[in-house]
Formats: sequence, C-alpha cells, structure tokens
Amino acid sequence: MRRILCAAVAAIALVTGGASAQTLTLGTKLELNTLDPHFFNGFPQASSHSQIFDALTWQNDRQEIEPALAVSWRLIDDLTWEFRLRQGVVFHDGSPFTADDVIATYARLPNVPNSPALFTVFTRAIAAIDRIDDHTIRIRTSTPNPLLPLDLSRVFIIRAADAGQTTSEFNAGKVNGTGPYRHVEWVNADRLVLQRFERHWRGPATWERVTERVITRDPSRVAALLAGEVDAIDLVPVGDKARIRQDPRLALFSGPAAVVHYIALDSARAQSPHVGAKDGQPPLARNPLMDARVRRALSLAIDRTAICERLMEGSCTPASQMLPPSFPGTSQRLQPDPLDLNRARALLAEAGVPNGFRLALHTTTDRYPKDSQIAQAIGQMWTRLGLQVSVEGVPGQVFFGAATRQEFSAFIAQYGTIEASEGPRAVLHTNDAQRGLGAANRVRYSNPRVDALIVDALGEMDPEKRIAKVAAAIEAAMEDQALIPVFHPTWDYASRRTLTITPRPERRFNALMIRPAG
Repeated sequence: MRRILCAAVAAIALVTGGASAQTLTLGTKLELNTLDPHFFNGFPQASSHSQIFDALTWQNDRQEIEPALAVSWRLIDDLTWEFRLRQGVVFHDGSPFTADDVIATYARLPNVPNSPALFTVFTRAIAAIDRIDDHTIRIRTSTPNPLLPLDLSRVFIIRAADAGQTTSEFNAGKVNGTGPYRHVEWVNADRLVLQRFERHWRGPATWERVTERVITRDPSRVAALLAGEVDAIDLVPVGDKARIRQDPRLALFSGPAAVVHYIALDSARAQSPHVGAKDGQPPLARNPLMDARVRRALSLAIDRTAICERLMEGSCTPASQMLPPSFPGTSQRLQPDPLDLNRARALLAEAGVPNGFRLALHTTTDRYPKDSQIAQAIGQMWTRLGLQVSVEGVPGQVFFGAATRQEFSAFIAQYGTIEASEGPRAVLHTNDAQRGLGAANRVRYSNPRVDALIVDALGEMDPEKRIAKVAAAIEAAMEDQALIPVFHPTWDYASRRTLTITPRPERRFNALMIRPAG
C-alpha cells in the first residue's frame, strides 16, 4: 500500500508539474564548470551562458544567423565589416551597452589564463576594430573571412568595465550580461539558478525563474522527471525512450546533432605516453600512431553499425567526417569506414607492426551517453585486431585539461560544429595560437597540405567555391585519418506533457529551448 501511495503521489506531481507555470527546473547532464563566458569553449558553457549573455549575432534553431546585439552588418570590402549595434540595450546592472564593450570583450579572449579551449578560434582573423561611434564598429580582418558574422555568434559580450576580471571573480558571482536571464546562484557541479531579466531587449523571457540541476547519472535524471522534481531532462537514456514515448504523462523530443563522437590519436610525437610494445615483444622504434596506415587500420576495426544499433539503440548514425553530410560544405564522397579486419591487419603489416602494439584509450565517464561502454566496445574491437588495449576512464572535469596537456595517446570526445569549416580549423589545423587555428587540436596533429586547404577555404568569399574548398579540405584530412569519426549522436529530451522542447543541432539544453505546450 505504501508503494502504491508513493507512486500515486509521483504521478500527481508529474501531471501537475513540480513547479508553477512561471518557473522551470531542468535536470541536465551538462556540467557547467565556470561562469566566465570566455574560459572554456565547450558545450555546457555555451548552453548555460547563452541565457545570461548575448553575442552580436544569434543562431536560430535552424542554424540561421539573426541580429542580436548587432542589428545589421555589411561587407565594405573583403577585409572590412561594419556592424551597427543595437541601441537601448542595458546590462543586468542597468549600465548601457556600447561599442566599447564589444572591443574590450574581443581584446580579452586571448588573455584568459589556463583556458582548456580558447575562443580565439572565432576571432582569429580580426586585425583591428575601429570605433566609429557608440553603436557602430568596423572590424578589419587580416585575411578574408566570409563567416565572421557566424563566428561572432559564439562570443558573448561582457561590460568593458568587467574585461579585467579573473575567471575566479566571475565564478564568485560577479556576472553581468545583457541576456534574458540574470545570475542568482551557481554551485559548481550542482546547480545554476537564474532570474528573468525584465529589461531584456527582446522583451521578458518565458520563465520567471530557471534552475538547472546537474544530474550526471542517467537513471537519476529519469527518476527526477518521474518524481516531478524536474520539468524536463536531456540525454534521455536510449533504454528509456520507448517507456517515455508510451507514458501519456510525458513527452519525448528528438533531433539530429551537429556533433561527431570521435577518437583523437597522438600522431605528432615519436614517443607517446600510453603507446608501447605488447607484453613480451621487442620495444617499438617509434610511436606507430604517426603512420596514417595504422590510424586507418584502427578506423577499419570499428563496427560503427553495431555501436549505433546495439549500444545506442538507434540514437546515432555512423560518421565519416565531423558533420553529417546533409550540412553544406561537407563531403558528399566520404562514407563511414566499414568493419574490415582483414584490410586493417594488412595495413598494420604494411606499417611494420603486424603483431599490433599496446595502447591506452582514455574516455570520459560522465560526459556523453554511454561514453564508458562505447570506449570499452572500441577497445574490444581493437583487441580483435591484435592490439593490447586498456580503457582508462576519467571524470569529465579532469579529462579535458589532461587532454590539452597531451597526457593521452588516444582519447574519445565529441566536437560540435555549426558550420562545416569550423571543425577543420579548430580540430584538424596545426595548432597556431597566434592565428587562432587548431585551438581544439589537443593531439597536435599536423599536415601542411591539410592546413593549406583549410586556410584557402576559410578565405574564399564566393559561397559556392567555398563549399567545394571546405569539402576538399575535409577529404584530405580524412584521407590522412587525422582523427577517427565514429558516429553522429541524436539529441533526445523528455519533459512533462505540458511543455514543448525545440531541439537544436548543437549540444544545448536550456530555458531558451522550452515553452509551454499549445
């Protein structure tokens, strides 16, 4: 009887909602680790910060660029863009937004200490900014950059007076944006609480108060939704999708992801920390991951179809590159590598390691759906190829810093892009901090031919020619197996039936995506 009563109470809470019509509580796997909008170019930060801060431009849920803090922009010549800024915008403390705030924000980006992934990839081409007046700027670029309005949608604007703040000061609550919600409370790895900013230039947002609760364990997020403790959750476990779909109290929402689940390989160093000879074998002369044939063999040993159909239960599609081929600029020629152990073994023999080698594969344990299980499956597939593989799990908060310090030889991660050239320039181009290229190239992969093709594509102002050049750069990188694309995930969300969630291709889960149903 007690169990029946508890179930009834949970059902009532779910139907009526665990919160009033003016409040929203989310249960999310995204673990926000900073309130500094320029510290870490990552999924959790972009998702949460987009509620507190605005950028010059905004991408709608169809990935189209729309005005935000800039009302219009035009290309004066191949190296000069003029942006007209929105008037009447105020920060959360009531101070007015002007051109000075934009200039100070962009100047801060290269100077954020200990950043795991800088935002300079989006401002790499900016040579100078001319202040015409309080609400007009001209941005001069060192090379033609046809995607500057798109790039600037990723950089959140702060007050010029706050540009000297440290990351620690932001994290202590000194947060002042122009976004639709203002910061109330943040507890690292636990929750973010926001209050509607009534003076936002778009008008008052949907929800008066928003709480993002970090619930990294998949069963716990589902349980919180069923108990009415949260109104919506992200990354619905694939094993729970059918159950949620059949429950009349709940709604399930799914959408394609502009993300690749990939393996990065240390191809730059002759000696790599987690690569060596198999037990009882002679020492290796050098790191075999430096050989493209070895990297291709590892790709051919992965059964992507089995991962998507069995492990992910249909919530992904096999990948051949960094974005699904439906996106403009992607290669229409590339296909996901099929499982081919015979060809893979032949490539290892050609590369001089017919008996395989020892390799540690590092993975997050709490970041992506089934991240540990997927890594274990890939480890077993590589073992069948003849490698001696260990799979090492690392918490997400530790993982990315270690990867940036090049502490791994092979690791699994995800990278989300909003345009086909963004992944190549951030992940595949040789790391070049001065030019803002290769900012997410944590294994220091480098190929001069691929670099030249990427730079050529980035500077092409003709849209049709540019699409062809981006595709050529991607094909060259995949021919060299710069990384191993495994699959493109599907974003799955669930909520009370009284809500509607609009999925976005990039990894996001926030109040801006959710509104009352009907």
